[in-house]
Amino acid sequence: MTTGRKLEGALFTECAEWIWEQLQEDGYQMAGELVDLILETERELSVQARELPEIARVLEDEFRMRGISGAPLEITAPLILAVLEWEDDFLGFAGIQRADS
Repeated sequence: MTTGRKLEGALFTECAEWIWEQLQEDGYQMAGELVDLILETERELSVQARELPEIARVLEDEFRMRGISGAPLEITAPLILAVLEWEDDFLGFAGIQRADS
C-alpha cells in the first residue's frame, strides 16, 4: 500500500532529530548532522528501498569514496545501520513505506 507521503521537509527534520535522540539514549555520541547526511545520501543514491545492511554498506563505501570521515566515531556500516533501523521505526510510526520515502 502506498501512502503518498514522503520523508521530506518538516517531516524529514523531525525524523532526523528523533533518530538522533534515540541514538543518544543508546550511547552514541554524534552530531545530528551525521544523521541528516546519512538520510540525505540514502535518498540521493536512491537506495532506500534496498535491504538495510546493503544500504549501510553502500553508504559506508560512498562516504569513504567522498573522503567523509567521522571523529571520534568512524562512519561504518554498523553505525549507519543503527541510523537506518531507527529510521525504519519512524517511517512505520508515520505510515510511510520505506520504498516510497
